[in-house]
Amino acid sequence: MGLLTDVLKEVPLSAELRKKIAKIEAENDGLKTENVILKDNLREAKAQIIKLEKRINEFTHNPELDETDILILKEIALTSDPAASYLAEKLNLNLAMVEFRLQRLIDIDYLSIWSIGGAERYSLQPKSREYLIKNNLIS
Repeated sequence: MGLLTDVLKEVPLSAELRKKIAKIEAENDGLKTENVILKDNLREAKAQIIKLEKRINEFTHNPELDETDILILKEIALTSDPAASYLAEKLNLNLAMVEFRLQRLIDIDYLSIWSIGGAERYSLQPKSREYLIKNNLIS
C-alpha cells in the first residue's frame, strides 16, 4: 500500500476513514497509470506528426522542371493523349530518355498513364495543367 497507509497503521482509525484512504490511493495509482499511458501516446503522436510532416514536404515540394520536361508537358497538352514514341519523334528526342522523363513526371503527379490494349498513353494531371497555365506556356 501507500506511504500514508503505512504511517497510519499505528494510528487507530475508523473503518470509514480507512475506506476513504484506500479509495484515494487507488485513484492515485489509476492516475499514475493513466499518466504513463498518456505520455506514451504523446510520444507516438509526436513521431506520427514528424512522419506526416515529411510526407507533406514530399507532396508540396515542387521539383524543378527543366526545358525538356516542359516541352513534353506542352506537347501532351496540345496532343490528345500521345504515346511515348510519338513524343520522342515529335520532339526529336531519344525514346529511352522520353520514357524516363515520362515516368518521372508520373511519379511527381504531373502526368497519368493509361492503356487499352495498345501503347501506353499519357495525360496531364491538374497539377501540370496549372503549371503550364501559370507560367503562360499554354493558353
